[in-house]
Amino acid sequence: MNALDAIEGGLIVSCQAPRRSPLRDPAIMAHLALAAELGGAVGLRVNGPEDIRAVAAATSVPIVGLHKVPGTRRDIITPDAGLAGSLVDAGADIVAVEATAETLGDDLGLLASVRALGVPVMADIATLDEGLRAWDAGVELVGTTLSGYTTDTTPAPDDPDIALVAALVARGVRVIAEGRYRSPAQVRAAFEAGAFAVVVGGAITDPLTTTERFAAAARVRSR
Repeated sequence: MNALDAIEGGLIVSCQAPRRSPLRDPAIMAHLALAAELGGAVGLRVNGPEDIRAVAAATSVPIVGLHKVPGTRRDIITPDAGLAGSLVDAGADIVAVEATAETLGDDLGLLASVRALGVPVMADIATLDEGLRAWDAGVELVGTTLSGYTTDTTPAPDDPDIALVAALVARGVRVIAEGRYRSPAQVRAAFEAGAFAVVVGGAITDPLTTTERFAAAARVRSR
């Protein structure tokens, strides 16, 4: 079964940890990934060649690989083909590439360069126009990952951008719903909107950020 068939209709779990997290270790990421696979994940989203190698050795489901590079305001996702190639070499079955106008401008040549590596490309976008142009450029998947995080779409709301999922699906795009999915109800809503697959990250694999969110609510209540 190819990677696209394997992830269709299922949950992809993002196994990443912030740089400040004590979980920031490839072996720990591999354990988290295996737990996600045992729990029913049909795919894993993993950052960087080192983590991908560790996860690939421990699991058997497709890996969506990316390489985050620090930017002036936020991390940029796999900004050049050389980084993409290192992800494929490490075992990524699909490569995620940022395809926002904020990062690529009008030049979508990077998408073609990554597609030439011979694996499906997931274009991470923030808006309908960005998703449509990436799809027209030939990518196999369009992810709503960056809705709420580019300068044109901030600040991010608390809820995922299911309207963007629906708008892209209505135009014939194969959509990966990603970004702020924190409950099973939200995942179901994305599939009802036509999502091909849904990515959940921090709500499953990032106890630091999840704890911060709950702790902030506790502080508000105690005032």
